[in-house]
Parts: sequence; structure tokens; C-alpha cells
Amino acid sequence: MHAARLKKVGSSEGPFASVYFEDVRNRENSRELFELEWRSMRSQLSKQEAPDALIEQFDSVKDNHHGISGRAGRALVITPDEVLLDDIMLEPTASTIVTVGSLPYLIPLVAHGHDTEPFILAKVDHTGADLCVRDARGRDVYGESVDGDGFPVHKARVGGPDRYIDTQSLAQENVRKNLTQAATRTAALAREHKVQLVLIIGEVQSRTAFAQYLPSSLRTVEIERGSRAGSSPADVAKAIRELIDTERLRRMDAETERFMAGQGRETELSVDGTARVLDALEQGKVETLLFTDPDDKEVSSNSLFAPANRLLPYLAIRTGAELIQVDERLTLADGYGAILRHP
Repeated sequence: MHAARLKKVGSSEGPFASVYFEDVRNRENSRELFELEWRSMRSQLSKQEAPDALIEQFDSVKDNHHGISGRAGRALVITPDEVLLDDIMLEPTASTIVTVGSLPYLIPLVAHGHDTEPFILAKVDHTGADLCVRDARGRDVYGESVDGDGFPVHKARVGGPDRYIDTQSLAQENVRKNLTQAATRTAALAREHKVQLVLIIGEVQSRTAFAQYLPSSLRTVEIERGSRAGSSPADVAKAIRELIDTERLRRMDAETERFMAGQGRETELSVDGTARVLDALEQGKVETLLFTDPDDKEVSSNSLFAPANRLLPYLAIRTGAELIQVDERLTLADGYGAILRHP
């Protein structure tokens, strides 16, 4: 997970409430289930002696939905002063987690959070496009429809062969005009929202042509399922999830290779184990904090004393380190590893 996303957490004072739960509002009897879950989480905060101001902040985001479609979760990190994070998770934790402490509990967010670059989702056809900008947390932040002024867009067989050729050429030119207008607007939104990735949904001819009209500075991914008129939210969510999963696996591969390359050198550039990783974090040497199944024994750093699975991620974000969970491809002592900026 990119450190910049968690910078606000690292610069805030506790106590922190860290809450992870499944958002059930897209199910049958969803509102009733959601109300029961919210009351239960609120009760758990009270039992852990969360200040009244913190519980008020918790209640303030109750009805935030973020347009979640399909099975998903939410992650909340809250202090008495503000809600620091209210994020979508790609999948919920196995059970609801509610903790209150002097440090936040960030491991579930790193493991399951919606951590990707912002992108534009473009649903296109021969008349134009529906555009939606999504941020790195998976939230819709802007949307609009662009319908070109080229019409008609269907060729018609009327009159003789010459007449048919005329209408065919006119239709093709109108389609080109419409998709060019949509691509121009997409490029403008990309500049405005600092986006470099465009996901394109639509029948193959429209999406291929649309991609060609976009500037080369933008990366495009064509999604085969769905169309502008008939894309189900579930299909779109599934396609996006597959892209995110692919990117996560790619990054795991890359970070595993970097970690292994840093081992066994005369000047080590990677370490593992709670004590060695903690020492590197205290010196500000960690570029990326890795974890597998992290140990939760109590550790201390200066005036901070907390379980390792809270303290190490907190120190990482305070020093600008990235955080990433890796799977069984890497074995780390105590479940922690670090790639270092320098020996």
C-alpha cells in the first residue's frame, strides 16, 4: 500500500479505532442487517472505552456507501477528532474487527484494501461514452456522459450502390466524430484528475477505435465483458477486481525478487525478523515493509509500546515506507521483512 495514502494516519494522535466489517447493504433485508451490525460495532467501541467524541465520529460515516457492488468490505480508522480513513476493501475480513488503542491496526487494510492507481472507466458505443473517474480507493469521484453530435451512425441500404456507399461513409465518419469527441473529453478528465489508466468497456469495434483516439500518454485496458447499454455492476466489478489482483501478484513477484536479491550481500539491502526490521524502521532505512503472517508480540520504540503488528506498520507509514503483504512465495522470520533504502 502506498505510504502517501496513510500519511494522515501517521501524523495523527490517538486513541485510534480500527474497524473492519462486511458491507451488507446490497443484500436482501440489507438495511436491517446493517443496522444490527452497526449497533454491535458501536457497542464494542463503548466496551473498549472509546471516547464519546470518537463514537460520534464513527456514527458520522454510517451511511457512506461508496457505490459498493458485490461482496466487499469497509475499513475505518478514526480518532476523536476525525475520520482518517473510510475505505472500500476488495473483500471483507473473515469476521468483524473492532479495536481501540494508542496505535491503529492497519494489517487488514494492507492485506485487503482497494489499493490501485486512479483510473477512468469508459463505457463506449458508436454514439459516445459514459465516463467515470475512480480514485485509488475505488470510490467514484466524478462521472458524465459524452454523446457526440454525429448522426446517423448506422449505414443504410437505400437507392443504388453509389447511394449505399455514401450512407456507409457518412455513418463511419459520424462514429469517428463521436468517439473522437469522447476521447478528447476523456483525455481532459485524465489531466484534471491526474489519471494515466483508462478501462474501456463496449463492443469490440467501438472500444478499439476509442482507444486509438486517446493520447499515447494514457494506458488502456479493454474489458471484454459488457457494453455501454448493458454492463451489469457485478460484471464491471469482477473485471476490475481481476485487474487489481493481477497487479497485486505482479507486485508481489517484484518485491519478492528485490528482497531475495538484497540477501546474502556484503552490504545487506533486506532484512527480516521483528527485531531487525524494527531497528531499520527506527533508523528510517526501510523503503518497503513486507509481511506474511505477522507476529503480534509486544515491542517498544521510544515511548511507544504496542503489539508488533501495530507498531511496525505505524512506524513504516511515519517514515514514508510502502507496505505490502506477500504470500507463501516468501518466508519471513516472525512474519516481517524489509527492503532497505540503504545498508
